[in-house]
Amino acid sequence: MSHTNISLLSQILALVNRNIFEKTVKNHESDKHSKGINTWTHLVSMIFMQLSGSESIRDVATGILSATGNLNHLGIKRAPQNHPSVI
Repeated sequence: MSHTNISLLSQILALVNRNIFEKTVKNHESDKHSKGINTWTHLVSMIFMQLSGSESIRDVATGILSATGNLNHLGIKRAPQNHPSVI
């Protein structure tokens, strides 16, 4: 994914009200038992997958890792990993 697409991803994510998102996550306890990535990282990964045309978890993990300098900018602390225990 190019720098332009990362910028597009950032612009799309900026449309999401993080306060409402976090309140919803807390209400539904969707991060309660998470052991790898949280709900926000999952959302970022799914949007990334759509924008980049990724077809597998490996594509998403590799693509997001290629944007390592931009992970904080996207609001995620760690990228999803293509790990056998995740699949």
